[in-house]
Amino acid sequence: MDGANSVLARQTWPAPKVGGLSPVSGLAETTVPRLPPVEDMELTPMESSSDPEGNARLSIRFREGSDLPDVLPLVVDKDTFTFKRDPVDKFRFNGMIRFDFDRFVQEQRDRQSLIVETRAKGEAVFAGREFLGEDPFGFIDPKVVESARLSSTPFQIRKFTISMPPSAVDPRRELMITDLSVVNDPTRTFDICNNTGNPNGAWTFKTLMTNMANQPFTGIDPAVFTENWLQSWNVNHTINTFPVPARPNIGGLVLNSWPRIGGKLDLDRAPFRLLAIVNRVDLRGNSVYGGGSAGEGRLVFGVVNRNVAGGCSTTPFTVIFEYGVPINGCTNVKNYAQQWVNLGNIALGSAAFNPALQAITDQFTSANAAPNKPNRSALNQLRTNENALNPLWELREFVLPGRGPVVTMLNITSTKQTPHHTRNNTALLANYINTNSAAILGGTYVVPTTWTGQPFLTGSNFNFSVADSAVWNAPGVGNQQRHLFSLGTCNACHGGETRNQPSDLLFLHIAPRAPAAVSGLSRFLVGNGTLAVPTTFNKPDPINTLPSRPFGDLLRRQQDLANLMNSSCLSTGLLQAIQFQPLDMVH
Repeated sequence: MDGANSVLARQTWPAPKVGGLSPVSGLAETTVPRLPPVEDMELTPMESSSDPEGNARLSIRFREGSDLPDVLPLVVDKDTFTFKRDPVDKFRFNGMIRFDFDRFVQEQRDRQSLIVETRAKGEAVFAGREFLGEDPFGFIDPKVVESARLSSTPFQIRKFTISMPPSAVDPRRELMITDLSVVNDPTRTFDICNNTGNPNGAWTFKTLMTNMANQPFTGIDPAVFTENWLQSWNVNHTINTFPVPARPNIGGLVLNSWPRIGGKLDLDRAPFRLLAIVNRVDLRGNSVYGGGSAGEGRLVFGVVNRNVAGGCSTTPFTVIFEYGVPINGCTNVKNYAQQWVNLGNIALGSAAFNPALQAITDQFTSANAAPNKPNRSALNQLRTNENALNPLWELREFVLPGRGPVVTMLNITSTKQTPHHTRNNTALLANYINTNSAAILGGTYVVPTTWTGQPFLTGSNFNFSVADSAVWNAPGVGNQQRHLFSLGTCNACHGGETRNQPSDLLFLHIAPRAPAAVSGLSRFLVGNGTLAVPTTFNKPDPINTLPSRPFGDLLRRQQDLANLMNSSCLSTGLLQAIQFQPLDMVH
């Protein structure tokens, strides 16, 4: 990707290409098609119609200014419904669909009961990551639907009539699982510091690296695969002309004290402690336009330091395995999300919880989970965040390069959405932000490798200061554009744009932990609440003090998963999918 045109193209809503798309969170070469925001929808039952294309006419009006083709194919599983531009209103599209009205009415009743049961006041509304407030819930009277079916008259579908209460989702069991009964599971995890657990467990560092190396397919020994990755810190790299200096303390902290067998790392003794298992279905694509995806599943580890005198200590060094969930299609994505929702009915620490969770994670962590990706691994990227190897905090990103089921090692690559630090506070960055102002405000931009012929995208990414003002800025840019661009970068999202000074976790959203401790979470995630009941907190603008922006990302994810639950792609789920806006951010 190079220059303005490649980035500005992401502002548009191109005709979808089903299959082969990069996941939204991956932000790779393929432009992910997207529908613009919906202003209103109107559904007209056509029960007496013999039209083979469906039993209802759906009319969708998109936000004015949207650039769309004249024909929109919306794909619901194996069925394609064709929507055409209205001859009078160019932002309205009309088409026939198959719709289950009986199920829709039942889902409205179930939804109303759930709202009453949870005492929810309204839907948590976010613009990107920023909390805007609550919209009060509304309901569609079954009598309205019945009357419309009898007379084939339209009725309106507003977003607040199909949203669900966020409290229906338990973040501790369905979104961010840090409970010790999971991360210290003696069957599925291993901790070298107290020599407890199972080195071959499903959630161990050894198993994840072994599955990623996939020796039966690639011929690569997983111990060699792992050491090759770790040794990459010992050498200097150049990425997009920018230097990525070596951090040779990887030897003293990790490699030198790691036991070996026959000269190779003994992966049974891996110095990595599981911190969290994370559901990122919120990073999915639109499941009815462009092929969709089921977002990501993530496992977060902390590196432990084996002390010379014995025992271990925690280090400020986290490693995140970020997998693209190899599932698409509206019903398949909803069924996958429902598996996470169903965990909310199982008690943490019970005999049933961890097997049910493993049944979910195996879908993306197993060897051969993604036959059409390198090493047949579902990995999107592996990220690290540390200042254990050098006092300067650094974020790195690694991928299995190539396309298709090629054989490959983990390679360092550019950290996404982040220019090189020498581009901060420059006319070049100002030009990029101002040229792409609309795309940045709409969350649909991709930071290119070069800009106006100059290298732009970074290699690794540094946090130079704990000061809030150490964020991205440029002369002559609008502050909201500055903020959103900065928030999308790796270092500012882990720094001044979201961090609550002075009490937060430095540049980490999930903190390393001692064996008997639960990982701490940043205020960006839990707000002024807790993991059990996340809320928001107000973060003053780091450059101008005002405005103060409310963040609470687990509340946002809680609302998103709640909207996915207990609905069908032939009824409420279809209407939700059309209105869904992908989050084109990497964090």
